[in-house]
Amino acid sequence: MTSDAPLNEILDLRIQISDGFHPVRLEEDIDSATWAREVVAEVTAQTGSLDHEDSMLGQLEELRIRLLAQLNPYLTAAVHIRPEEFMSLGLLLTFQVVEMEPEQGPDWYEQTARELAAETAADAFTLNFETWQGELPAGRFVGAHQVTEYFAAGDEIGWVEARTMFGVFPPNSTEMVQFTFTSADLATFGDMRAETQLIVGSLELDLGPTE
Repeated sequence: MTSDAPLNEILDLRIQISDGFHPVRLEEDIDSATWAREVVAEVTAQTGSLDHEDSMLGQLEELRIRLLAQLNPYLTAAVHIRPEEFMSLGLLLTFQVVEMEPEQGPDWYEQTARELAAETAADAFTLNFETWQGELPAGRFVGAHQVTEYFAAGDEIGWVEARTMFGVFPPNSTEMVQFTFTSADLATFGDMRAETQLIVGSLELDLGPTE
């Protein structure tokens, strides 16, 4: 952030995502089971009869309940459903605008991501972690890719979850945009790092002077 330049804030943002994404409705006037049924019905209508509909309903309902429990009114979320041999939850995308302190920026974000990844938990083991920086039309960005294996209590075999995180820092802005992509279905991507960065690269921002 350039100290002698006028400071901006983010007034609006837009990203381009494929037709396979479905917004997670986080309004209070709809319950999680109703939203899950809407998504499954939409996928089924688009692709024909699919197996594992009941399992998908439960996964979607549980996912929305977890998001609501965060009590974050600024969060936007979408899910990508893979309608192949059976219906599969391929990806959860969340993003939000985050206000920054003056000393915070890309280097701070990258260091924080590394520190969080280094924290160990009894039920998790990091298999891979990397960070990188670059430039996008919307501004400087930091990316992080983490693959983690989780173990439930008493289980010898765990499950693997992959995640990419991106922080996008518009020039001379008091705010940044944070993206998180999470998938337990590793067949969703050929190259998760590159493919999720393409979505982040579509970010368009409307900026205006801070009040």
